[in-house]
Amino acid sequence: MSAAANEPFVTQLRTHGDMIDLAGDATDAFVIRGQLHEAWDAVRLRVARTTPLRTVKTATLAALHGSESDASEYVAKVRGGEVRDETQTCEAVGVRAGTTVLVHLRRRRPVR
Repeated sequence: MSAAANEPFVTQLRTHGDMIDLAGDATDAFVIRGQLHEAWDAVRLRVARTTPLRTVKTATLAALHGSESDASEYVAKVRGGEVRDETQTCEAVGVRAGTTVLVHLRRRRPVR
C-alpha cells in the first residue's frame, strides 16, 4: 500500500475499497477512517474541516452496510464520545487526520 503525503498510516489499516472523497476540491482535506462496528470493517474517507459529521456517518453506512436509509438508528462516536449534533463539522467535533469515526447501532440488539 502506498500512502498519500497527507494520509496517516493508520487510515490504511483494515480498510477496504477505494477512498471515498467527501471533500471535493477543498484545499484543507485530510483522510480519516469510518468504521461500522457491526460489520467489523472500515473505509477511508477524504474529508474537509467543514464536512458535517452526518455526511461521514451516511457515507460509512452506504459503503459498509449497503444502505443509508436507516441512518437515524445509528450513532457516530469520536474518541469514545457520542456526537449528539451530527450537523457539526469535522473540525468542531475534533476530527483530524487519522481519526476513526465509529458508527454503531443506537440500541443493542439481543443475541439469540
